[in-house]
Amino acid sequence: MATLILGTVGRVFGGPIGGVIGTAFGSLVDSRIFGGGRGRQQGRISNPAIQSATYGEPIPIIVGRMRTAGNLIWTSGIREALATSGGGKRSGPTTTAYSYSASFAVGLVARRIARVGRIWADGKVIREAEGAFIRPIIMRLHDGDPDQPVDPLIAAAEGVDGTPAYRGLAYAVFEDLPLAEYGNRIPNLTFEIIADDAAINAGTAIAGLAAAAGYGVLPVPGAFPALTGHIAGKAGSLAELVAPLIGIADASVLIDTAGELAVMGSGQLPVPVPAGSVDAHRPGDDRRSERHRRSAADNVPGCLELTFYDTTRDYQPGLQRARRSATPIIDQRAISAAMSPVEAKALAVRLLSAGQAARSRQSLRLSWRHIGLVPGTLVTLAPASDVWRVREARFENYIVHLELERTQAVAPLSVAALVADGGRALVFDDQPAGPTTLLVLDLPALPGEPLIVPRLWIAGNGAGAGWRRAGVMVSMDDGASFNTIGMLEGGTVIGTTIDALGDAASDGWDATSSVEVELLTDRDWLEGLSADAVLAGGNLALVGDELVQFRAVDAVGPRRFRLHGLLRGRRGTEAETGAHQAGERFVLIQPGRMLALDLPLETLGRTGRAKPLGNNDADAESVSFAVTGGGLLPTSPANLRAVWQGGNLAVTWVHQSPTEFASSDFSEPPLGESVGSYAVTVTIDGRVVHKIIVTAPPFNYSEAQYSADGGGTTIEIGVVQLNGDLGRGARSSITVTSQFAQAI
Repeated sequence: MATLILGTVGRVFGGPIGGVIGTAFGSLVDSRIFGGGRGRQQGRISNPAIQSATYGEPIPIIVGRMRTAGNLIWTSGIREALATSGGGKRSGPTTTAYSYSASFAVGLVARRIARVGRIWADGKVIREAEGAFIRPIIMRLHDGDPDQPVDPLIAAAEGVDGTPAYRGLAYAVFEDLPLAEYGNRIPNLTFEIIADDAAINAGTAIAGLAAAAGYGVLPVPGAFPALTGHIAGKAGSLAELVAPLIGIADASVLIDTAGELAVMGSGQLPVPVPAGSVDAHRPGDDRRSERHRRSAADNVPGCLELTFYDTTRDYQPGLQRARRSATPIIDQRAISAAMSPVEAKALAVRLLSAGQAARSRQSLRLSWRHIGLVPGTLVTLAPASDVWRVREARFENYIVHLELERTQAVAPLSVAALVADGGRALVFDDQPAGPTTLLVLDLPALPGEPLIVPRLWIAGNGAGAGWRRAGVMVSMDDGASFNTIGMLEGGTVIGTTIDALGDAASDGWDATSSVEVELLTDRDWLEGLSADAVLAGGNLALVGDELVQFRAVDAVGPRRFRLHGLLRGRRGTEAETGAHQAGERFVLIQPGRMLALDLPLETLGRTGRAKPLGNNDADAESVSFAVTGGGLLPTSPANLRAVWQGGNLAVTWVHQSPTEFASSDFSEPPLGESVGSYAVTVTIDGRVVHKIIVTAPPFNYSEAQYSADGGGTTIEIGVVQLNGDLGRGARSSITVTSQFAQAI
């Protein structure tokens, strides 16, 4: 009798498959729902974070607040736009820049929703919980109203007669979403749906699923576990979808005499069974007392694992575990619901305790007067106060045969539950990216750069915790027009010096100087390297206008590092070693984290402007720069030496090539370009007294020339390499005190 009734329950919940599950409710022996058995796994949660565009894809049903991707239901395709610039005598060759965008609609939920909170694109927040987009984006939300109108963009593209209104389906329409940040494709979008404004529990979710299936209003009295949200995102009958919810709630499915269905949570009042009614029998039958049974401890799960969606980690899958014994049997439960780790831990503890309590079973025979005790009903057997649930009811020969299992009282949160931790996860929060700091560098030639045209390096980063990337636009016509040159991904390690770097020679390790720098963002870090790694080119940085390399790093505070073990005046910047002050720029030279901009030769000597194009950069000021050809100009001579020889001052130096700089032993490298000549200037006591062009070192300054130049105390020799095509390189100098026999 009871099996027949509960079979009807299953069919009410969802057809033939539901009928089978309903029969399991009738006997309450289905281990997938109410416990028991070995290594169980139920209700494997689907992944709500993968956007698809599949015909026939199930439309998710959401109760409460959840994150879901939905289904791509319409798109006009990817639109290509191009812009050309240049082509004039001063602006160089014509440049064509392409950009891509897309308009599309994403189906979200098969019901009316209250609102949408955060939106993620490829895992990164683009819309904050309050509804503000982090960058300008046009989106219209249709809330799934039964009378919602046709979207105007879709109607304009498809025609009014061929455009559905998708009534009863909540969906979002995006207009011309820029795709450059997503590899010129439609990104995977996920949405935080708020289907109900009020707090929900497992009972609310069960009732919501029943209503969505057309069942009507399903009574769900009693207490149920609290949830943030629940999603039914896979195909199946309603019985399959509600079974995990009923299981975690330790609820009972009941049908009254009128055939009305209800799901009873905990807290329902048990039906008392008098002591004299527990051994009913017909006259002449053998009297058999009730039978008590208790399963062995090693036959029931000693551990329970609950899989859920963690609200503290942007709805990523989480797992909480409760253990009561060393029994190797693990009860695995999965629920397509969102909750906090504390709530999930408490639920896991309660479910494990319920499974332990259900080890106790007993059989009763009652008189026909107790025919109303159907499966799911709670009873107490006088004089004891324990509460038992009816698992199976059978009526034969006017005797009610019952199979019971012991239940547990609902306990408050345990100490273990209160300290539950959801663990760490890669979560892109909705902190704003902040403005981009942009630097334009005209550097000497870097390793592997045989330059034939001027090259600029664009460095940039953002201090905001949400900064990830920014586009860069450049103008060579004083800001009249800008062209996009590329995307800065991840950002360059940039900062500011706290103190001034002292002067030092550039022909060996600087063992005395150091400099403290403060980085722009705490996402970046500086690390020391071995001496061999530095000599091989590692840890090259721009400090002010001097290129240095550093071997040792001390972290001295948040974003602050002290650099020492230095090589100075690298790649021809010896002239800058003595020009430092506090507050200078610091840039770690990593070509992979910068943008290279090659310009025509005719732009040498001209100025330009660059500006960022990232989050919160709409009003960013452009940065001016000059094209000096730093990678093309001759480099400064190195290792100037002044030696007194036979009454003359002999000055020597080492030629430096832009294509191959000093080796690890600081010897002279092979030449990488034509040497040209050198301009030598002699300054005595601040007076320029002598200029000469030489083809190679050394330069000999005689006592006779010294006397002709008027003599003096302090002699400075400056040397500049000349190139007939490009001009003068950087200057190197050395100062000595006169040792000539006769001072004029």
